[in-house]
Amino acid sequence: MTCDEFTIIYWSQYISLEKEFSATLHYLALDTKHENAYSQAYSKLMLEVGSEIDVVFKEYCKLIDSTFKKSYKSIGRYKDSIKNNNPDFITQEVMVINYDRILYPWIDWNILPDSPRWWTAYNHVKHNRTSVVEIDGLKQEGYKFANQKYTLLALAGLYQIMINFYLRLANDEGKRIVTPMPGSRVFKMTGGVWDAISFYGDSAFYIKNGDLFWETSIINY
Repeated sequence: MTCDEFTIIYWSQYISLEKEFSATLHYLALDTKHENAYSQAYSKLMLEVGSEIDVVFKEYCKLIDSTFKKSYKSIGRYKDSIKNNNPDFITQEVMVINYDRILYPWIDWNILPDSPRWWTAYNHVKHNRTSVVEIDGLKQEGYKFANQKYTLLALAGLYQIMINFYLRLANDEGKRIVTPMPGSRVFKMTGGVWDAISFYGDSAFYIKNGDLFWETSIINY
């Protein structure tokens, strides 16, 4: 897969989902005080994001793990590939732009035996919507876990996969621009090696052989 193919097939879909999430902030501000607020909009987003994670994670694992099989569908199998081939992934930081918040979408893989809590929430929204279920000591109907907290973490988890995926493709192609455009309006990676990488908006400028060049995104936000 090339970077251009990734942008058209996967990144454009991510941008569409991010735009949906951003639209909810017109009605409910992004705030820890609102993290348990649930809605049909979050339910729809969680189902869409969870499905996309399944699709993109499988492709990323195939890229970094020669033993990964297309038939694998378990989140636990993705975990095995990540731990063996990109162990730093689990502790990577995702910054929520303009909100001074750092998220660790996949850190539960170092704490829990199976899935991140937000992935459990996604599965309850998908399979146990009207049943009383429990996450992190809280018991309630499954649909009520489609809240701002878990929707934000799920989207951040998808974003993290996307950026790691694209970085690998860009490095393989020897590209100067190693983050996809248009850039995210919600997240950026931070900490460690990510602090040395530029995260762009709709265009990027760079110098090559003493001349200034720029690239612009084809896909509009």
